[in-house]
Amino acid sequence: MNLSPVFLLLTTLAMGFGLKALVLRSETVEKARIQQVVELERKNDQLQSFLVHKEKEREQMIKLADARSEELWLELDSRDQELAKLWKLVGKKASAKPARKEEGRKALMGSRGGSMSSTLEVKRRYQRLMTTIQSNEKEMANLGVAAKAYRENRVRQYRERLSSRTPSLWPCTGDLSSGYGSRIHPVYGVGRFHSGCDISAPMGTEIRAAAAGTVSTSGWLGGYGQAIEIDHGSGLSTLYGHCSQLVVPVGTQVIKGQLVARVGSTGVSTGPHLHYEVKINGSTIDPAPYLKEKEAPRPVANL
Repeated sequence: MNLSPVFLLLTTLAMGFGLKALVLRSETVEKARIQQVVELERKNDQLQSFLVHKEKEREQMIKLADARSEELWLELDSRDQELAKLWKLVGKKASAKPARKEEGRKALMGSRGGSMSSTLEVKRRYQRLMTTIQSNEKEMANLGVAAKAYRENRVRQYRERLSSRTPSLWPCTGDLSSGYGSRIHPVYGVGRFHSGCDISAPMGTEIRAAAAGTVSTSGWLGGYGQAIEIDHGSGLSTLYGHCSQLVVPVGTQVIKGQLVARVGSTGVSTGPHLHYEVKINGSTIDPAPYLKEKEAPRPVANL
């Protein structure tokens, strides 16, 4: 079969154009693939940079959380010390406080030599620590209320003790017949200083302690005759002279209003009455400011 030259030429041209088209298509595909690879590498670089940035943020967050945890532990330690003081003030003892603190610190913080392992673990430990702090705050609040009540009670008791040891009662029922200071002595008839006050009362009238204290004298005391002296503490004392009967011996602890003697006329005296003195550090002072409650004290304090 003879093919014409024209046909052969056309065939050759067609094959050439097809081959050229195929080559061009392959080049286009290759360029596209190269461009895709370049884009993927660019995105990979961005992703790597993003991951590095996030890792730095995570490490920074862990460091901050670790630092904050340490601050909270220091705060917790400080509050534990305050709690210990409050427990001591209230007069109670906290149960297993050191063991709880040490075990809690180990459980929450783990080893102090390295950083925490993960962000989630940091959050968990931080939440536990905050729970411990809140529980600590609640305990402190409750103890604060107890400590306040304790202090108020101590202040009240102190005031009651102070009041009980401060003379305020009239030591017996009667009338003030002679005050403190210079006067003409009723027996000697000359001017003499009167170191107390006299309360006129019938023989045998009850004499009661003007304040709580310890009996330091009970017996014959010169011109005072039968006398009782009571030490109220802080340098304050009272003396009851010319008694007909002494009820309490030396060393007796008496309370305010307690029966200690009975009115008489022993010693240098012109008749039944009570000579009453108030002393500070052994020196007499005017008893008038201490004679506040004239109503006869009730015998509830008798022992």
